[in-house]
Amino acid sequence: MESKFEAAVVTVQDKNVAVISVNRNIFHDSDNAIMIIKAMLPVFPGMPVILMTIDPQGNPAYFGRSDLILLLETLNIKEASWKEITAEIDLSKTCPTKEAGDM
Repeated sequence: MESKFEAAVVTVQDKNVAVISVNRNIFHDSDNAIMIIKAMLPVFPGMPVILMTIDPQGNPAYFGRSDLILLLETLNIKEASWKEITAEIDLSKTCPTKEAGDM
């Protein structure tokens, strides 16, 4: 299933990180979140992928590698250069692996 997302590539401490904006409900199912991250890896070759959502107060929340989340929290992510991307993602399938280390 083809899905559209808003994405930005940001540089923190000389590391390029792909940040994908998703609906808040994605964070409630870690399997789906991990599947989205894995589906985005070919779109952003060689870059780690972090999911982001905006909470009701307008603050970003992140899902992914904790070391990168700590770095992203130092940025004003709203100032990033966002663009629409499309990726093939089927959330009806089960996650092929639940190893968080793959993210």
